[in-house]
Amino acid sequence: MIKNNKNSVKSALFSKPLIGIFLLFSTICALNIPVLVTLWRHSFDDGTYSHAFLIPFISLYLYYELAQSGKLQFREKLSAIPTVLLILSCYLLFITSNAQISIGYWGSLLAVFITSVTMLYRFNWYIVFPAAFLVFIFPFWGVLAQPLQSLSVIAVSYMMSFTGIPVFVEDTYVSVPAGVFEIAGGCSGLRYLIVSLAISSLFIFLNISKAKNAFLFILVAILGALLTNWIRITALVLIGQYTNMESSLMTDHNTFGWYLYIPFMVLLFIWGNKIADRDMTIVKSTQSSVFITIRPKAILWLLCLIPLSLSSTSFKSFFIPDQEMNLDTERVSNLSPEIHHYSSSKVITIVNLTENLEHRIYTFDGSDLDGKPTFFKNNLIPKGWHSTKTSIINNWLKQNITNGQQQATLFTHYEIDGEIIPDRTTFKIKRLIKAALGITKTSLHWSIVMCDTSCSENTLPPEFK
Repeated sequence: MIKNNKNSVKSALFSKPLIGIFLLFSTICALNIPVLVTLWRHSFDDGTYSHAFLIPFISLYLYYELAQSGKLQFREKLSAIPTVLLILSCYLLFITSNAQISIGYWGSLLAVFITSVTMLYRFNWYIVFPAAFLVFIFPFWGVLAQPLQSLSVIAVSYMMSFTGIPVFVEDTYVSVPAGVFEIAGGCSGLRYLIVSLAISSLFIFLNISKAKNAFLFILVAILGALLTNWIRITALVLIGQYTNMESSLMTDHNTFGWYLYIPFMVLLFIWGNKIADRDMTIVKSTQSSVFITIRPKAILWLLCLIPLSLSSTSFKSFFIPDQEMNLDTERVSNLSPEIHHYSSSKVITIVNLTENLEHRIYTFDGSDLDGKPTFFKNNLIPKGWHSTKTSIINNWLKQNITNGQQQATLFTHYEIDGEIIPDRTTFKIKRLIKAALGITKTSLHWSIVMCDTSCSENTLPPEFK
C-alpha cells in the first residue's frame, strides 16, 4: 500500500502538467533569489507596479485553463530548438547577472521562464503567453517614463491652448496665473499604460484570434491610456486655476486619475466583446488524461535543471565571503557621496600644509545585484553641491564642485580586476566582458580635496604626486 502511494505521488509530480508548471516556476525562483530581491525593491515595492502582485496568479490560472483544455502537455522527447534557446537564456542570465546589468538579467530571467516551458511542454503559442505575461512584473518599463513625460507636457500645453488661460511652459513646469504645476515622472502616464497593456493583452488572449482586431484593440487601449492621463493633468491644472490652488486634488490627484481611467476601460471592454471571435469555454480534451511514461519526462526535467542550476544567481551568493565594514570616522569634512548596497568601505584621511584630502574606497562583491558603483541611486557629488567643470586626468574623473560658498575638487574612478576606469560607460562595457569570466568584484574610488579659496587647475590626487 505504501509503495503504491509513493508511485502515485511520483506519477502526479511528473504527469500532471499544471503541477509541473508550479514546480518549474518555483525552482526558477528559488535558483534566482537575488534577482527576485531586485524585483521586490523596484517593482512590487513601487506604486507604478502595484498590479505586480496579481500577475503570477493570473499566469498560473491561464496555465490551469490550458491544462484543463488539453493544450498543456509534456513532451515525449527532447526538442533541439527549445533546448538551445533555454541554454542561451541561462547563459545570458549568467553573464548579465555577473555584470549586474539590470535590464539584462531581468530580460534573461523572463526568457528563462518562457524557454523552460517550451522545452518541457509540447509547443503551441498558447503555452507561451502565460509565461510572457510575467513581463508586467519586471520594472524595465521605466525607460518609457521620460519620453512619456515629455509627450505629456506637449499634449497638456496643446489642450490648455483652447482654454483661454495664459500658460507658460518651461521644461516640465506648467505655469498659470494661480500657480505652477510640475508634470513629474509620476505624471507620465506609465502606470496607466502598463495596466492597459496587461489587461488588453489578456483580453486578446482569451477572446480575440484575428490579428487585425487584436492590433486595433491594443492600439485603442494604448491611446486611451495616454489620452486619459493627458485629460487628467489638464483637468487638474484647470481645477487649480479656478479654485486658486485650494482644491484637495492639488495634493491627492492619483485617485482622480482612476475615476477617469475606469470608465474608459468599461467602454473598451464593451467594444472588445463586439469584436471578440474566440470561444475560450473549457472543453475537456480526450487526450488530457493520456500521459507518456514517467522516465522520458524525468530525463527532460533533469536536462532542464542543468542549465537552470549553472546560471543560478542564488548559488553564486553562497560562495562570496562576507566582508566586514571598515569605516574610518576621522574625516576632514562632512561631505560624502550617496552610495547604496556596498559590501565594505574605508576612508583614508590626509591632512598636511598644502591640502586636506579625503579618499574613500567602496567595495562591491556582487552578492547584491543592486550593489554596484553605477547603481542609479548612487550620487557621487555631495548633497547641496554641483559640478562646474569636468575633465579626465591620469585615469581619474576630475570635477570642480561648489555649494556657492565653498570650493572643492572631486576625483572618482572605477576599478575591476585591477583595471582603473574613469568613465561610467567604459566601466559598464568592461564589467560585461569580465562577467563572462565570473569576475564580479568592483570598487569605487572617491577623493575630495577642499580648497581654501579657489581650486588649482593642477590639483591631483596623492597617488600622482
